[in-house]
Amino acid sequence: MDTLIFGGLLAALIAMYRQAPRRIVLAAWWVVLLAVILLMSHHITSSLALNLSY
Repeated sequence: MDTLIFGGLLAALIAMYRQAPRRIVLAAWWVVLLAVILLMSHHITSSLALNLSY
């Protein structure tokens, strides 16, 4: 899932580099922000045990 977030940030960066309209760049940032919020809420509320045992 982190790869999708970085992909979205890369898409926004490419849109800025190509001087896309401001609406497209802002839409890309909002989509990435929404994905981050949803993924964080899933990770925080999930019952997945992240105990490290070596």
